[in-house]
Amino acid sequence: MFKDICEEMFSSKEICSYIYKSFFHKPKNYQISIHDIKNAIYKNRVSYLEKELEPFSFVQDIANFEIINAVKDLYKDKKIIDVCAAPGGKSILLHSYGFEVEAIDKSQRQIDKFIQNINRMKLEIKITNQDFLKSKITDQYNSILLDAPCSALGTYRRNPDVISKIDEKKLKYNQDNQIKMLEKSLKLLKKGGVLIYIVCSFHSFETKGVIDKILQKHKSINIKNIQSDKMIKIKNGYLINPLSFKDQGGSDIFFVTALKKN
Repeated sequence: MFKDICEEMFSSKEICSYIYKSFFHKPKNYQISIHDIKNAIYKNRVSYLEKELEPFSFVQDIANFEIINAVKDLYKDKKIIDVCAAPGGKSILLHSYGFEVEAIDKSQRQIDKFIQNINRMKLEIKITNQDFLKSKITDQYNSILLDAPCSALGTYRRNPDVISKIDEKKLKYNQDNQIKMLEKSLKLLKKGGVLIYIVCSFHSFETKGVIDKILQKHKSINIKNIQSDKMIKIKNGYLINPLSFKDQGGSDIFFVTALKKN
C-alpha cells in the first residue's frame, strides 16, 4: 500500500526508489538557527544537530525550513495567525523573518514545548491554548498558516510505524477535519489574503484531495505559485522532493499549497 501511494504521488521512479531505500538509513537530525550561522549546511540557517542545541536554534527538519523559507514572501502582511502552532518551529522561524505571530494550539503538552523553546531563545511570541475549530476568533487576517493534523506519513523515516497505520477510514476522518479547518481559516481570511496549508503527509486524501474539495466549493480561491527547486509541483500544490536533500542527509516529505482569496 505504501508503494502504491508513492507511485501515485511521485511519477519519478528515481524518487520512489530513494524513498524505499531511505527506510534503511538512520535520518539526520537538524537544527535551525534564527540567525545566519557559519557552520550552516543549507541557506545559512540549517545545521546538523550533533550533541547539543546551539544557542538561538531549535530542532526542525530541513524540509520544514524549506517550506517557510519558500512561502514567506507570498505573505504581503507580516501580521500572521498560526492556528496549529505548537511546538512552534514554524512560528519561531516566521518571527525570525520579521513576522508578528499570533499562535494558538489545543495541546497543552505541545504548548509547553513551544514555551520552553521561546524562553530558551528569549523570544517574545504569545501562544494561547485554544481548539481552533471551537474558538470564537472573529478578527480578519491577510496572512494565515495552517499546519494541519494529519497521518504524518511523510515522517516515515523517523516514525516507520506510520506505514502500518495507513487506514482509509482514519484518512477520511483526517480529510474531513482538514477541510473543516480550511473552511474556518478561509472565513477569517481577508480578500486578497494568503492562506498556507501544510501537512507532513503525501497521501492524496490529505493533500490534493482536500484542496480539490475546497476549490470546488470556493470559486474565489486560487492557488499561487511557490518558487523552490526542492519541491515538485503536483495537482493543487507542491510536494517536497526528498531526493533534492540527498546530499544533506534526506528529509521528511511535506505537502504545501498557497491559497489566495480573490
